[in-house]
Amino acid sequence: MLLIVVTYLAGICVLPFAVFSTLWAFTGHGDSAPALVVGMPLLVAYPVALWLALRSRRPYSTGRAWLIAAIGLLLIIGTAALPVTVVGLAVHEEWQETQPGGRGYRPSP
Repeated sequence: MLLIVVTYLAGICVLPFAVFSTLWAFTGHGDSAPALVVGMPLLVAYPVALWLALRSRRPYSTGRAWLIAAIGLLLIIGTAALPVTVVGLAVHEEWQETQPGGRGYRPSP
């Protein structure tokens, strides 16, 4: 159950980014290698995590269920870390531009 919850929460934020970057790479806009490096692992990781979640529902033992869930969590967290970091840093930089001392800051008269 934990694997399914984490997969859904991460998927809401990261899966559209992965689809967009993969489509961007395949349509030939600029350098496609970075977009594929970011997008393709996520598009592979989510079906694998879904398969692992289904496998953890009927395991041979409780320990095996926890092992499968842990592998799925590491897979999702590992592949989602780069896009979340990239988008987070971009949002932070844009937010800083309107703050005091930022590049786009204009003090009130």
